[in-house]
Amino acid sequence: MGFDALIKIVEQDLVKPELLSIFDAVGMMESLLETIELLSFNLCFLQAFFEECKTKMNDGDLWAKLLYEDIRDKLATSYENYKIEYKLRKIYLGCNCIIGSKVYLGATRKFGCKQLHQTLKKVVIDIEEVKELILAEKKRIALEPEEENITVLDTYQNALEPENEVIVGFDSDIEKIINRLSYSHLMRSIFTILRNSNSKQFRKYVENPELKLQVTPLVGEGGIGKTTLAKRVYGHPITIACFQIRAWVVVSQVHNLKEMLIGLLRCISPITSEIYNIDDAQIAEQLCRSLMGRKYLIFLDDIWTTAAWDAIQGCFPDNCNGSQILVTTRFTKVAKYLSTNPYHVKYQTFDDSWELFSRKVFGQRQSVTWEDDLIGKRIVHLCSGLPLAVVVIAGLLVTAKESLEIWRDVEKTLGGVDRYDNNNRVSKVLSLSYNYLPSHLKACFHYFGVFPEDNVIPVKRLINLWVAEGFLMQRKKMRLEAVAEGYLHDLINRSLIQINELCIDGKVKSCKIHDRVHEVCVREAIKENALCIINDNHAPRASHWLSCQTRHWPITRASYRNCTLDKIHSVLCFGKDVYHSKCKLLYPCMKLLRVLDLSLVKCSQGMPSEITDLVHLKYLALSTIGSLYKLRFLKLKNLLTLIVTSWMEKCPLHLPCDILGLQQLRHLHVDKRCSQYLPCLVKKNLQTLHWLKIASSYNEKPNFRMVPNLKELGIYIEGQLEPSYLEGLVYLHRLEKLKFEVGRIEQFCLPTGFPPNLKKLTLRYTYLPWKEMDTIGKLRHLEVLKLKDFAFCGSKWEPSKRGFRELKTLLISRSNLKHWHSSSNHFPVLEHLVLRYCWELKEVPPTFSNIGTLKLIVLECCYSSLVTSADKLLFKGKAGSPLRVCKVGTKVELPIIERSEGESVESSEEESIESSKQRLKARKSVMKYMKKKVPKSMNALKELTEERRK
Repeated sequence: MGFDALIKIVEQDLVKPELLSIFDAVGMMESLLETIELLSFNLCFLQAFFEECKTKMNDGDLWAKLLYEDIRDKLATSYENYKIEYKLRKIYLGCNCIIGSKVYLGATRKFGCKQLHQTLKKVVIDIEEVKELILAEKKRIALEPEEENITVLDTYQNALEPENEVIVGFDSDIEKIINRLSYSHLMRSIFTILRNSNSKQFRKYVENPELKLQVTPLVGEGGIGKTTLAKRVYGHPITIACFQIRAWVVVSQVHNLKEMLIGLLRCISPITSEIYNIDDAQIAEQLCRSLMGRKYLIFLDDIWTTAAWDAIQGCFPDNCNGSQILVTTRFTKVAKYLSTNPYHVKYQTFDDSWELFSRKVFGQRQSVTWEDDLIGKRIVHLCSGLPLAVVVIAGLLVTAKESLEIWRDVEKTLGGVDRYDNNNRVSKVLSLSYNYLPSHLKACFHYFGVFPEDNVIPVKRLINLWVAEGFLMQRKKMRLEAVAEGYLHDLINRSLIQINELCIDGKVKSCKIHDRVHEVCVREAIKENALCIINDNHAPRASHWLSCQTRHWPITRASYRNCTLDKIHSVLCFGKDVYHSKCKLLYPCMKLLRVLDLSLVKCSQGMPSEITDLVHLKYLALSTIGSLYKLRFLKLKNLLTLIVTSWMEKCPLHLPCDILGLQQLRHLHVDKRCSQYLPCLVKKNLQTLHWLKIASSYNEKPNFRMVPNLKELGIYIEGQLEPSYLEGLVYLHRLEKLKFEVGRIEQFCLPTGFPPNLKKLTLRYTYLPWKEMDTIGKLRHLEVLKLKDFAFCGSKWEPSKRGFRELKTLLISRSNLKHWHSSSNHFPVLEHLVLRYCWELKEVPPTFSNIGTLKLIVLECCYSSLVTSADKLLFKGKAGSPLRVCKVGTKVELPIIERSEGESVESSEEESIESSKQRLKARKSVMKYMKKKVPKSMNALKELTEERRK
């Protein structure tokens, strides 16, 4: 009754000429018409929703019936309470009354109009609340297929979250922002009904505000949690379900348009390093094309200026389909430039701050001393609701639990900061944490200032730099690299450094530093005269570390003419578009260099020969094309780390073959196709060798006895080898990580023996039959196994009964495996299972529900039947099982074939491929297989997408 009566009032009573003339006479007609139009749209929206409910009710949907009746009852109650018809009569009666003065009549008429107008606005508010109820129900339905332990992610790396990461107090904000971003998607069925109606007067409501490209800036001061909040929204299951494409990039204080474009494009489609050779306009056009016609979410993190937005906004087409752009910024001016309705991120409540502090400092402790509790709460109160201040102070105090003196010092220092001066408060907090750092950590902490703001820092690179700089204190029976890992984890536990990405085995792969903490790093390092940042705003000056962040080579004779020899120890270049031809690169002031990192400088025509005169170098990274045969690397007798790569894939490098003769060398990274000979004399220091090229044309087998302490080895194979060719691997007793990748070869055979203490094995393009897995299964200490790009081929795999006793992580990426017959006994301690692009596999072995250690299954670009089989494991598993199933499908990549020969795998029921003739036949049909299976993979993705949309 109420809803139909409201429709009649809006369509008939409120638009009568008599009523409009009355409102016009009192100067309220324009506001009345606006309210009528808004009320009309809302009622039309509800009418479309009721039609949707009726359709579902006809199909027997009981929940739709209950919701339909509940909402109609609410509207009936609202209609009865507001007595709109009675107020309409009062207005007409007031106008027809002949008694009283004109002034009295005018006042009565105006009062009646105001009363009716206010009532109509209240009805609009009530209907808006009903729409919120509908939105909440739509969200519930969207999430209904996802059980408690089932999540949806964009990449399998995002499933590997740091276990110690604590997020508190953002639930309400996440819900509000998701409502903004996902409204058009969740209400799409209602919008479809509206769009198909003949009611033109509502067209602008359907097609304009909700579906046009919208920008949502999250604004708040540094350290308030904008990025954390935005990432939670970006990775939320509803967000993933709502958008076909999601991409994000960090913009930073000094924006770089090319980096922004490439960062976004990398999230959408596969790219290679060649993209850096294309100009900005072409990359922008490529990005725009990839977004055209698609519903997308773009996340631009940490925008500082309107110029950064102006530079990139033209790449985002308005597809009128509900696409969204999410932005974080410290500056209200920037936020208002982007949108008239920015979202202001609020400070944490005291309760949330205390929970965050307690979980970081006290962990799982059941009881806390009254003194810790009292001082702790005072400290938290003085943090004024800034999460960054809370976690950094907690990181300091967790290392000083037994020292009340430090707790009291923290309280006293924070108490001296003006209550409303949050900028100074964060600085004080960070300075406190820095001042209490042990002396051996301060230099390591300073070194993060060398890296540009918001830079993602690979941990291996960082550790090798620390070793070269001499920051580490030698400990008995510990490698320097292990000491460095301990230092890094100490800084992470103090919340000064953040984990960016984990390896599949749970180790930290890359890290980053909050920009407020980075400011402290830079400030303190410059104060110690240790750091000089060379960019467009800072001229070169002599310091221990030169961080070059420009697009040109900044070191010239003029800039360092008067510099003494002992000033400059390290030069690291971070400009992505720096090209350098064969000209003067080094000057006398750099003779004592320890670190020279030119990995991002694109050098042509080889490298200047004077580099080998830098005999004090301990770390050298080069990126070049051409021949380096004439460079006398053996002169660099102190070198610990050498990295030499080609910046153009079509131009392989040519290096001297005797580089491994360097006596102190610990880590060597060269391109796969670079030939290197193992040394003739024992080199005890060498720990990492990527890559060692092995070819059938080599006369002698590699003598691995010469590198007895090797811990990581990557072998690239070209040409046919006998199984015994690599038998020397058994002498590598310290080797823990081994990679095999195959180039031009008819048949690859596993070595007759493996290193006895191998923990991590990766195979790529090896095309082995699954029965060969029995050999790998016998490796007693193997913990991580990665099978990439048809490492194994064939439709059936049945592991042997006594294999993989210690395997914790298994990754299979791109495989034609159909039937996997396995039991929990085959993988008794498995923790992580990752299946990527396994287009033929329909089922995870059901017996995996009995593996008590299994924590995580990640499925990327697989059929929905495989997802369903994994979901079933949750319900069959043991009580209290920690298992999570993560479905990944938003980041779509087609298979990448790196070789031009066009090899493939032929699906076959027979597991034995005994002869090389049969193997060659299997390999030569790769393109045929790919053409057949790639469309299937896309169909699988569509299935997953449709499943989430239902």
